[in-house]
Amino acid sequence: MTDGRASRRRRGDTVIGAILLTALTVGVGVFILAVASGWLGVSLQSSTNEANRAILLVKTSAQLSFERVFYTGDVRNVTVRNIADVPVVVTRIEIVSPSGSLKASFPSNGFTRIAELQPQQAIELDRSSVPACSSCTSLETLRLRVWYVAAGLFNEENPILSVDEMRYVETVFVHPPVGAPARCPLPSNWMMVDVVDPVTYTDSGKIPPPPNNKVYVRFPYASASDSTTVDLQVIDAMGEYGFATSDVQTISNVLQPFAGSFSGLQVPLTVRVLSAGYDVVQEEWVFGGIPGKAHASGVTLWSDANMNVNVVEVELGVNDVVGGNYRVTVTLYDCNGVQLVSRSVTVRIPRGIFTDSVFIDIPSTPLTDIYRVVIGVEEV
Repeated sequence: MTDGRASRRRRGDTVIGAILLTALTVGVGVFILAVASGWLGVSLQSSTNEANRAILLVKTSAQLSFERVFYTGDVRNVTVRNIADVPVVVTRIEIVSPSGSLKASFPSNGFTRIAELQPQQAIELDRSSVPACSSCTSLETLRLRVWYVAAGLFNEENPILSVDEMRYVETVFVHPPVGAPARCPLPSNWMMVDVVDPVTYTDSGKIPPPPNNKVYVRFPYASASDSTTVDLQVIDAMGEYGFATSDVQTISNVLQPFAGSFSGLQVPLTVRVLSAGYDVVQEEWVFGGIPGKAHASGVTLWSDANMNVNVVEVELGVNDVVGGNYRVTVTLYDCNGVQLVSRSVTVRIPRGIFTDSVFIDIPSTPLTDIYRVVIGVEEV
């Protein structure tokens, strides 16, 4: 009997122990599952954040582009465009030597929110954020470096924490002459013109009737990006006037057309570009020519990143029946009517050719100093 009871107690103990062990195992399992689930949530959250960070980094890699750099002793304007698919924040602007040494920066230390750009938005950075360089020398070659970061990765309270995510773009420019005053200081509101292209018959040099009675003008630089009204005057050798008015963008890389009452006007032609809201620096353009033989039918002032003109392109319209040898002369004048430069090229145009592009090299001349462009065409 005793052995039987003892045997039953042992069996009872074994059953209760198994129940307790099972409960303990389930409890531990639930605890481990809870911990694992929590870890998994943290892990998934971390993985999602890392994935989003990686996506933003890829989307902003080299996705800020320079559209304009205008850096003089008085004016420091830089236009950049966000070509990424996400908003970006400009955080720092530096001037760096070719060897990589820092010459100037804004801010002087660290990073800050300078500007935020939405996708495809362009913004003009002025002298309030583009630093002056007191240690730079005359005509020194420099690099302009602009730092930026995806807006979603920018730590507003402590920008230094966003450094690992930041990127930068660079462009090269030449520091202006130190101590040399500008020949023609820019007015407060200004626009530049670097192309004027009247539509003319190549044989006669006359402006055709509608719808081709047009003059194309390009405005590459201005004191501000804006829309303004521009008036165009066209005067021929007989003193006949034609007029056109158009709303244009002050900064544009495309030719903007003016259609007006100048049909039938014939070279030589004088074109004046005027605006009530802005001072047009290159206000007057003279297109010389010999009616029925050859004439200047379009002019481009080719300038570098520092707005120095080194080449003038003249589109020559020629009567293809006669051809001939012609001397094309470019003469540029400043705001006081003083001659800046004059250069000539002689070209031979055989019969059967009705147009030719003539490239004339000139000494480096600041676009800001050019107020009057005169093209002469004479037979030799």
